[in-house]
Amino acid sequence: MQKILVIEDEPTVREMLVLNLRAEKFEVLETGDGVEGLNLARE
Repeated sequence: MQKILVIEDEPTVREMLVLNLRAEKFEVLETGDGVEGLNLARE
């Protein structure tokens, strides 16, 4: 399964992106904060 990191500060937009990506069978990591997103990307 491919993994995607979504970094979006608008909760509604982020939720829609995550729902659509999961429907397409992606593993999704999500955050609304750029610093946290960088930390997740480094893991």
